[in-house]
Amino acid sequence: MRYIDLHVHTTCSDGVLSPTQAVEQAKKNNIAAIGITDHDTMQGVKLAEKAGKKFGVEVVPGIELSAGFKNIEVHLLGYYCNPEDSLLKKTLAWIRKSRFERMNKMIAKLNEIKLNVEFSEVLEEAGGNMPGRPHLAMVICRKGYCNTPAEVFAKYIGNNRKAYVERRKPSFQEALDLVHGAGGISVLAHPVIYKADELIPKMVDMGLWGIEAYHPKCRPVDSSRYVGIAREYNLLVTGGSDFHGKGLGSSDFIGAVKLDYKYLDKLKEAKNRV
Repeated sequence: MRYIDLHVHTTCSDGVLSPTQAVEQAKKNNIAAIGITDHDTMQGVKLAEKAGKKFGVEVVPGIELSAGFKNIEVHLLGYYCNPEDSLLKKTLAWIRKSRFERMNKMIAKLNEIKLNVEFSEVLEEAGGNMPGRPHLAMVICRKGYCNTPAEVFAKYIGNNRKAYVERRKPSFQEALDLVHGAGGISVLAHPVIYKADELIPKMVDMGLWGIEAYHPKCRPVDSSRYVGIAREYNLLVTGGSDFHGKGLGSSDFIGAVKLDYKYLDKLKEAKNRV
């Protein structure tokens, strides 16, 4: 049986493995295909595809977009988007700018409460790519203010904490249109986190194509419920480890959540209908 993991992050956003290293780990863990789904960027896809040819691992190009919906933040996975799509490139550019602006504001708040952090340190932690809260948390830990990233989020940078700053992001409809306009397949990432299943029918009405029913935070009963919702609304089913790195995010290794390759076949069939 061939297995897939359609939710993997790399150093191009807030993961700890480079795209090449992620593909290599997938190979070691007997994963036939991985989805590279970095936050708000497709920068790592080409590097991963090159490594995929070397290691014999299929790479599914993807992205994870943050979006606003009914006063909550949700994440939308886009598979098989064209990274050269002009609107996608333009939108990702302003998202990157908003991330930089937000980070500077959070650092200013931290400095006010005597946690001395510089933007250059966070950018270095991010490898010069997309600076996010996990990178900030790592810097704060390295400087001895906290022991773990989880502690940093709980005390300072988690939602509504002392140094939290809301980030400008597209609406859910805008994110859907962006994915579809770039020739991609839209999938709601980790719905179990939002605890708002009642919103899914509205998302379907707006154009949602799929749902991530298998995720490290999903209990078997949760996955069964989302598979049922997918069946009711004729949605694609996906899943993955949401890997960022050991001790970070939802899982410690690529393939921690893995699916039969048949789910990728369904995704490809949908792509061929676009």
